[in-house]
Amino acid sequence: MSKFVQVQTELRDLEVVRRVLAEQRIPFQENTVYLHRWSGRREPVALLLRHRGASFGLRPGKDGALELVGDDMAMGHGRELLKRLQQRYAYHFVRAQVEAAGFELVEEKVDHNQVIRLTVRRWG
Repeated sequence: MSKFVQVQTELRDLEVVRRVLAEQRIPFQENTVYLHRWSGRREPVALLLRHRGASFGLRPGKDGALELVGDDMAMGHGRELLKRLQQRYAYHFVRAQVEAAGFELVEEKVDHNQVIRLTVRRWG
């Protein structure tokens, strides 16, 4: 039987999440309601995502991190989506921190395992 579930994430900055979703061409709606179609449960969400025929919501949790909410039967797709979001979120977060600290990006490589390696430098 299908049920409503929530998954804690480490994502905290909605602006970065929006940028990643746009970059990855993942459709989303802002400040809407996630409807769990089997139970009729309605949950307010900051972002409503559609991926592989399933809908998921992202909403702020108690500790400031976002929670992924959705149907447990579709959560495999949700976790796949979350993995992609987390990698690109980390990439944008690190890039912003590096630039704020005065470093310059020298090289960026993506290996066969999709690991991103950044080489930065600062002239001082």
